[in-house]
Amino acid sequence: MPPAITILPLGTASAVPSNTRNHSSLALLLPSSNTLLFDVGEGTQHQLQKIKHLSPSKITKIFITHLHGDHIFGLCPLLSTLCNGHGGIAEGGEDPRLANTGKENRPEKATIEIFGPKGLREYVRHTLRLTYTHLGSWISVHELLHAHEEETPNTTDMCYVKEIPGNNLRQDKRGFWKDIFKNEEFNISAGEIRHSIPSIGYVVTEEPLPGKIPKEYPKIIASYKEHFRARGIANPMSLLSALQSGQTISEHGAAGIFFPTILSERGIHLPDNSILPRPPPRPGRKTTILGDTYDPSPIAPLAQNSTVLIHEATNAYLPIVDPNTKSTETYELVKERTMSRGHSTPEMAGLFAREINLGVTEDGYEVEGTLILNHFSSRYKDDEADGPEGQAKKIMNAIRYCAENAWCNEKRVICARDGVKIEIKIYE
Repeated sequence: MPPAITILPLGTASAVPSNTRNHSSLALLLPSSNTLLFDVGEGTQHQLQKIKHLSPSKITKIFITHLHGDHIFGLCPLLSTLCNGHGGIAEGGEDPRLANTGKENRPEKATIEIFGPKGLREYVRHTLRLTYTHLGSWISVHELLHAHEEETPNTTDMCYVKEIPGNNLRQDKRGFWKDIFKNEEFNISAGEIRHSIPSIGYVVTEEPLPGKIPKEYPKIIASYKEHFRARGIANPMSLLSALQSGQTISEHGAAGIFFPTILSERGIHLPDNSILPRPPPRPGRKTTILGDTYDPSPIAPLAQNSTVLIHEATNAYLPIVDPNTKSTETYELVKERTMSRGHSTPEMAGLFAREINLGVTEDGYEVEGTLILNHFSSRYKDDEADGPEGQAKKIMNAIRYCAENAWCNEKRVICARDGVKIEIKIYE
């Protein structure tokens, strides 16, 4: 079975961090050990140092949802660390930032690629320049431009000294940025979400996975093990993994005489002339990661049938468990105030989960969908801030129930906690 995808919240606070919640950041650990980082709020480096099973050296792609400080103030310090950077110029010495930056030293591909909205490139350049930061390796910044936005100048002479010019990526006619990154394991697309400034959500779609071997196949292979051994298959059971991975196997006799295929595109050929067909591939997992938003509906078509939805829940109406709830407040007032600041309630997150058919495959098959809430107000401490049965736990449970009731009862809703990983298994 392919390993789980691990979602690791590094920061789950909103604008103001607390002693239990860091500024926004989230890591997505893929089965190949590739790690994707989404947003880099202040203090993200400290979080990475605390978590032993996350290797910073595996981070080569960083995705920024928007340019508010609580989502990007940790970016340039992290780049300095990931790229072995340092700063300063000795008196009378040459600027170390210029060392090995000629065309002959420029690699074809950057060590770290960063994706985000317009302005990100300029922010990174100015911050690195003004802090005299010398990067030991190269970066590239790709900007996702909304329809009305002009491109940021991106010629070589405009770049930071160790910056390879990135791409200016335009929305398509539907308002999406399709396949901004793709490899043999997954592809990433993006869509607009509504906030108080231009904001982007990302959809990470895993490539189809090998199909599940039917339970009866091992018994059938075992009954013909001598047949397969006589044809050079020392371990007949290995045919099942070869079948699952898409391999084909033929046998050759003396002097290159060709014998019937053992494993073809159709499946395993048995001596009675029947075939064990290949199991159909399973759909890969689909993870939608939203930043701050009061209305994510523009990305809904792209996020349809996600396995995981990560959605903010900045404020909640909790009259029973939250002692700070004013007697004059109602859910409608809390929602209106929250939206006016560009944010969402847990109920809004649950309704969007329902809108995108979270946990339902394209062919209508139900799987375990997961709604992960994050970006909590500083009023909402970590679950165990005052003990396993304290007030904080009651409040976070109430927030979770709000989202569950809006989505559908008995669904998997998780309130993200800094440093507590969430595993997403494959479809069975």
